[in-house]
Amino acid sequence: MKRVAAMLTAALLPSTLMAALPAGASGPPAASALTAAPADVPTHVPGIAGWPNGKGFDVVYRASTEKIAFRRLVDGAWSAPIDLGGRLVGGAAITFAGGRPHVFGRGTDGQLWQRVRVSGTWQAWTKVGGLVLSSAPAAAGRPDGRIDVFARDAADRLQTRTYTPGTGWGAWTSLGGTLNSAPAVIMTGPDSLRVVATHQDSTVRTRTLSGGTWSDWASLGGRTYSAPAVAADPAAGRTWVAIRDAETNRLHLRTLSGTWSAWQVMGGRHIDGPAASFTGGKAAVIVRGRDGALWARTVTGTTWSAETRAWVPGPPYAVPSALRGKNVTRISTTAKVAALTFDCAWSAAGVPSIRATLQRENVPATFFLVGDFARMFPVNANRLTASGFLIGNHSDNHPNFTKISDVTARTEITGARTAILNGNGAEPRPLFRFPYGAYTASDVTLVNGQGYIPVGWTVDSLGWKGTSGGQTAAKVAARVLAAAKPGMIVLMHVGDNPDDGTTLDADALPAIIKGLRDRGYTFTTLDALY
Repeated sequence: MKRVAAMLTAALLPSTLMAALPAGASGPPAASALTAAPADVPTHVPGIAGWPNGKGFDVVYRASTEKIAFRRLVDGAWSAPIDLGGRLVGGAAITFAGGRPHVFGRGTDGQLWQRVRVSGTWQAWTKVGGLVLSSAPAAAGRPDGRIDVFARDAADRLQTRTYTPGTGWGAWTSLGGTLNSAPAVIMTGPDSLRVVATHQDSTVRTRTLSGGTWSDWASLGGRTYSAPAVAADPAAGRTWVAIRDAETNRLHLRTLSGTWSAWQVMGGRHIDGPAASFTGGKAAVIVRGRDGALWARTVTGTTWSAETRAWVPGPPYAVPSALRGKNVTRISTTAKVAALTFDCAWSAAGVPSIRATLQRENVPATFFLVGDFARMFPVNANRLTASGFLIGNHSDNHPNFTKISDVTARTEITGARTAILNGNGAEPRPLFRFPYGAYTASDVTLVNGQGYIPVGWTVDSLGWKGTSGGQTAAKVAARVLAAAKPGMIVLMHVGDNPDDGTTLDADALPAIIKGLRDRGYTFTTLDALY
């Protein structure tokens, strides 16, 4: 509703410039237990950069409103947040170049965007562009003002681009590899870089730039579904790589100091990949815990501090009064906008094709995950989140809500949220879809009470029926296109038909996207509802 028009007019909306911290400020006011407003709940992997003077760190993160928040971390104390505005997909990156902090992110148009602070004032967001991204970027700045940016493209390959003062941005260059997540990068010397990334087999690999030449990819082992983090102390010749372990969700660390150490278990139970940086003799690692908060720990030399919580996350948004008591079946708008939605339950057979099509066509979408899906298919569940798609709750075990008790219904809702949040770091609230589309008025009230908006559909593609049910990819596409109307919500599925093994929704998706575009439609996710 109120956000649809904004999303149609700009890919990333710059906000009014916020007041900067005073120039030369030594750090933030002490705050041991800051409590966040709902708009300041962290989502996705944050970005962190050490100050050039070694006294602290700048941290940026996407908040629950998709705006970008900025805080400073000094001696374990966090400043109050500054709103950097804009809308990004996925997390943000930050680096210092020429003494200035530069924030980078993937805009809702899929392009790279940047915001920089000059003389204490944040400038407007500007588009770097040139490439459709499929993950959050990473960036490494240099004292002379040069910046190297790295990102995963629509085909999941690693790409890099360099900014040179006085010359501007060079062309994007492919570094190969097929990535499972966003990359991480760090300067290891005056003209040396190390990039680290999770590959399709979920292992961590790295390559280095030295003397203008890139090494081949080398395996660091480990296994993670999330983006890794890397920090370096060039003076000591030490590098740290941190990951969220795929099996335990605990922080694992590997250190290079002449030779690589074995992976060290650092503890904690986390829902996302970490971020890391080094400055002033201290490395900091921050990561989202299962309570949704950012947790931080530091290392001085080889001694690690305990993990401490940054601030208490704020409460979730309440369901808007205008949406209470409703199972929403279309977005209220007169604009030609469509929301593609996919239910994820018994199978993930269509996920690779669907994800590839959406990334190639630069189309956003919403995926409703069953808790069992998140548990059975963690690789696919994490790839959907890593690609920046919006995630909703589709119950824990896919029961008919009209045939279960209120107690069981609440357990279904909370169990799915736990499985999704702990498994891939996505907060499914406030989007919920009833299994089978079956509900009563009291079920809607119950779902509202859990903080969710029930979302149905304008048209069911019927791709789930398969060829054994008389469907074809052409019939699926034709059914969706015949139902085209402003604000339409399209229901599709990622699984295969259990009788014939077909994935007709995946097969029909390219024709659906082309057909809607030919009719003048653009695409949105279901956060346009609230």
